Amino acid sequence: MKILFRMIIALLFIQFWQCSYAQKSSGVQRGSEKPAWVNNPYEVYSEHQYLVGVGSGDTREAAEKNAMGQIAKIFKTHVQVDETLIESVFESLKKNKSSISSETNILNRTRLQSDVQLKNVKIGQVFFSEKEGLYYALAYLDRAETAALLEQDFNENNLLLKRYYETSQSETNKLRQLANINKALALAQVNSLINEQYKVLTGGDGLELAVSEDALQNAARKIREAIVVQISGEGPSAEEIAAYLREVLGRFGFSMGRQNPHLSIRYQLEMNKTDLNRPGVVAYNWHFKIDVNDLINQTTLKTFNINKRSAAISEDEVRARVLRTIKKALTTKFYKQLMDYFNSF
Repeated sequence: MKILFRMIIALLFIQFWQCSYAQKSSGVQRGSEKPAWVNNPYEVYSEHQYLVGVGSGDTREAAEKNAMGQIAKIFKTHVQVDETLIESVFESLKKNKSSISSETNILNRTRLQSDVQLKNVKIGQVFFSEKEGLYYALAYLDRAETAALLEQDFNENNLLLKRYYETSQSETNKLRQLANINKALALAQVNSLINEQYKVLTGGDGLELAVSEDALQNAARKIREAIVVQISGEGPSAEEIAAYLREVLGRFGFSMGRQNPHLSIRYQLEMNKTDLNRPGVVAYNWHFKIDVNDLINQTTLKTFNINKRSAAISEDEVRARVLRTIKKALTTKFYKQLMDYFNSF
């Protein structure tokens, strides 16, 4: 279920590139001989106090972005997180008007690795090489100041993480339990990313989660296993579709069964043959839908629908195409729809 968070570096610096131009150096040096800092930036900024990046480009803007990118590479991490979970939790907190006022701001700021941190990155020097026709830029980041800001974000997240964890343990509604443990897990994973950056800035010193990742994962597993899902359906390829749904629900860690279910999922596939007036081509108009009933809260989710036409050179091939389309939709859009619902409480 866990995937590499593909936006780690992009999120680190997406606002950084937008905000930092207000902190440019005042002027551009020009000449035929490059200054010493192009090849040895730590002559200008002490390595013990700063992180430094040098970049080049055809324009000043390109050189500055390149320099910022060099700093971004320093923060590259291999921490694995569940991107869908984190995205879903953030979206839920934005929509949830009952959240405390600072909560969403804290999460959004952390997700982008702190607006304040990004503004700490400055452009210290810019040089235009008349000989090469290239701009060179030097970007720098104060280690101690930025580490203090990251620690503040980490601690704020820790307070929320602990609160969500404790609520998940005292709540009796199983889906509310799930929503709270998911929020705690999302914050823990974001804090893991923050901690990796903090270690880079402090030379290896780390920060401690309010609740250990093992404790959170064990609690989440118990909550998910206690939720029972019933699957039923009709139409062509019913068994294959049921297998796809079990695979999707298995990613949540739910139990499957018919006794006292908490969620009821019913699917239906209708296929109607159509004539495209193309020799050797078999075509079907088809409709696939899923109804999800939350039996805990007596709520019916918005029906998941697909209406398409598929064609191929044989009956078997066209049915295979239909099933591939359904499987892809279930493992992406439907999975995300369920995740958003489970985090909405």
